[in-house]
Amino acid sequence: MKALQKVILLNPFSVSLKKYPFMEVNKLIYKRGDYSIYKYADHHFVHTFKNIVIGERVAANKELINNLLNDIKPIGEGILYHDYNRPKRAILKGIKAAKKLNFKIK
Repeated sequence: MKALQKVILLNPFSVSLKKYPFMEVNKLIYKRGDYSIYKYADHHFVHTFKNIVIGERVAANKELINNLLNDIKPIGEGILYHDYNRPKRAILKGIKAAKKLNFKIK
């Protein structure tokens, strides 16, 4: 696990709940393409598309990143929702929220 410079993330789930929308992370666990996984705290991993939060989990889920990167829809209703549909929707919500909040996606 490599400590990096602090990265500011936009959490579209917080925006929709009218909570403070930003998170700060600095421990990159995994990166592939525009997708990353950061360790936020013990048993709390943040999955991102660029600097938009697309999911928070108790463990790093590299398969979720692989599914999104390769447009693979997992089998099973619950898995399909949590590991594909919801993160895809979070990307779109994040882009919309970033425009509204004047947040630069990078």
